[in-house]
Amino acid sequence: MHSLLTAIERIQNHFANDVPIKNITPKYIQNFLDQHEEWSHSQKYKIKSLLNVFFDNAVSLEMLPDNPARKAKLQKPKLTIEKMEQTRNKCLEPNELNALLTELYRKPITYRYALLAEFMSLNGCRIGEATALKVSSYNKELKTVDIHATFSRYDKGPTTTQTLASFRTVHLTDREVEILDETIELNRLEIIANPDWIKSDYIFVTNTGHFVQSSVFARSLQRANERLDEPIPKHLSSHIFRHTMISRLAEHNVPLKAIMDRAGHRDSGVTTEIYTHVTKNMRTNAVKVLNSISKNNNPFAPYLPPEHKKRP
Repeated sequence: MHSLLTAIERIQNHFANDVPIKNITPKYIQNFLDQHEEWSHSQKYKIKSLLNVFFDNAVSLEMLPDNPARKAKLQKPKLTIEKMEQTRNKCLEPNELNALLTELYRKPITYRYALLAEFMSLNGCRIGEATALKVSSYNKELKTVDIHATFSRYDKGPTTTQTLASFRTVHLTDREVEILDETIELNRLEIIANPDWIKSDYIFVTNTGHFVQSSVFARSLQRANERLDEPIPKHLSSHIFRHTMISRLAEHNVPLKAIMDRAGHRDSGVTTEIYTHVTKNMRTNAVKVLNSISKNNNPFAPYLPPEHKKRP
C-alpha cells in the first residue's frame, strides 16, 4: 500500500501538471519514465500501471483516441555488480536459515516468531498475508490455505490482497500443516489458561494474542542473528523468507510460472530476479555435473596424443 501511495504522489507532483491531456504523447510518457533514474524499476512499473488505467479511462470517455501510456516501454534495469550482490543478499542459504530458526526456537519468547518464520520460508507469503490468516482460511483436509487478505501498518484492520494475483489458494507442505496445527493449538491453550489473552480467529499472533507488527518481528530476527556464533551478514526482515522460498524452488528447477503462482506475483520481475540468481548450491551442482561429463564421456579422447591420455 505504501509503495502505491508513493507512486500516486510522484504522478501528482511530477507528471504533466501544465500539459493538456490531448498533448500527452507516448514520447512524453517515455521521457517522463526515463528521466527519473533515481526511481526503482518496481516503482516505475507501478507508475506506468497507474497511467495505463488513467488513460484507458480517458479513451473510454472519448477524450483520447488511444492510450499513449501503453505505447511507452519500461527500460530493463541495468545489471550491475552491486545489483547482483543485493540479489544474493535477499535470500538465506540453507545453513543460514537453519541457524536462524534454531535460535528463534530456542527461546520461549521468540518461539511463535520461529513458527511464523519457518511457515513463510515454505509458503512464500508476505508478512501481512501470514498475519491475516484465520483458522477459517485453513483447510486441513485439502491441505490448503486461502490467502485473501493482508495486514498493513497503514490500516487498522485487514484489507484485500495487493493484487488479483495475490488473491490465491496455496497448497501446503506437510511441515506447513504441522506448523498451523501447532500454532492453533497454542492459541487454544492460551484462551483456556490466560484470562488476558486477546481472543481472535487469527492464527499467527504474539505471545499475548495481539497483531504481529512487521517492524517488531524484524527486530526479533536481527537480535536472534546477533546471538549466533557466526551472524548472517545480511539484512534480515520478513521478506527474506519469501525470497528464500523462491530461491529454493528455483534451485530444484520448479518452473517460473509455478513459483509466481505460489508467491502471488502478477509481474514476474521480482520473481525472475531471484529465479535467475545462481546460488552456491546451483554453482556447486553445475561443477559436479561438468566433472561427471568430462570424466565419463570425453568425446575428444580418441584424438588426444598418448602423452595427454589418462595413465592408469
